[in-house]
Amino acid sequence: MILSLSRRYALLDRRLLGGRVYLGSTLWAAGHFGLGLLLWGLGSYVHRTGVDPRLLLVTLTGVCAAIALRRAAPGGALALATAVLAVDVAVGPSMWVAVSYGDLLYAACVWGRRRLAYGVLVVVGAGLAAAIVGAVYAYAAGWLPGLLEVLQIIGVFALAFVTPAIGGMSVREHHLRAELERERARQIERMAELDRRGAVAEERGRMARELHDVIANHLSAIAVQSTAALSMREPDPELTRRILGVVRDNSVQGLAEMRRMIGVLRDDDAPDLDRVTPRLSEADRLVATARDAGLEVRMTERGTPVGLPVQVDAAAYRIVQESLTNALRHAEPRRVDLTVEYRAGTADAAGRLVITAENGVAADRRSWAAELGTGAGLTGMRERVQLLGGAFAAGPADGAPERWRVRAELPLDGGAGRAGARADTDDDGGTERGA
Repeated sequence: MILSLSRRYALLDRRLLGGRVYLGSTLWAAGHFGLGLLLWGLGSYVHRTGVDPRLLLVTLTGVCAAIALRRAAPGGALALATAVLAVDVAVGPSMWVAVSYGDLLYAACVWGRRRLAYGVLVVVGAGLAAAIVGAVYAYAAGWLPGLLEVLQIIGVFALAFVTPAIGGMSVREHHLRAELERERARQIERMAELDRRGAVAEERGRMARELHDVIANHLSAIAVQSTAALSMREPDPELTRRILGVVRDNSVQGLAEMRRMIGVLRDDDAPDLDRVTPRLSEADRLVATARDAGLEVRMTERGTPVGLPVQVDAAAYRIVQESLTNALRHAEPRRVDLTVEYRAGTADAAGRLVITAENGVAADRRSWAAELGTGAGLTGMRERVQLLGGAFAAGPADGAPERWRVRAELPLDGGAGRAGARADTDDDGGTERGA
């Protein structure tokens, strides 16, 4: 039913004659003319001596023509109707011309410009005040027999002119409010679309980092071991068996991590993120894999380990993973020094987790400083650190081109920082786990 009414209204709102009139206004004007003609035939007008009543049909036609223009040109229609009303009062007046004029006041307040609408309201208010003053004066001068006639004059003026103007202003305000609500809804829709696009882009970036970290680490170990196997000049069954074992272990681990990630992406209801989120405490597995691949790893822990937030824990694990992967690819000699330091927080600053990986660089690869940050691994580590509000640096260690250093500082939450501050940490001490 609502859809049917909407279609009918859209049909009545159709423009005619190049937009000069509307179909609904034209039909409304025809209805006014028909009813006015009926009332004229019944004698609903003031008879004046020496005035042909057929002149009132001319004024009725004029005001109905103005009604046909009330949507396309509300100001011009009101001006035409005002002139017609003045003529009708001079030769009549007739009742329906006054009623039709009230309809044009309503149309000017609804569809006219803001200045026109408020101007009409001011003029009608001034006219009501003048009608009250005139009726009271006429009663005081004895021209009106009683107060009933005074109230009738005021009531007729208010009913014919004031009520349509106030009704039109009320409808205008409702239209403006509805338009504001529609604009607000459009703004909210645009903001929601922007948020959705931002969320999609952020999720794509996160998935790209996770996939790179998972695939690059295991495939790098596989590639290094495969190269070692292919470069053997003398067949060594024991070495070949050990290499194939490393290749198999890395393949299985990579496939397992990929399955866990895909399982989380497919589970829309309640994914168990803790089950698949890597932790820094599991870095021993990365170190063992790197050692099996032929990389000498010297890992040092400093400070008192504290509980890490999930995001910091996962980012630290991935940074260690990517650092070992890069060292496995490019370190010369094949050795890397990995340091994990827990720095206690203070009253003004939270604690920090500092991860440093340093290894040598072959002479033919010391041009890295000119390509700092161009690799996907370094970009991924930098993005992880920046998302957590930390600091990241990668480049030659202390300006020495033969040494490459990756350093990441990750902020800890206040509770973990205060817990770590209870212990007396010695920067020079620590637990070393060397190859």
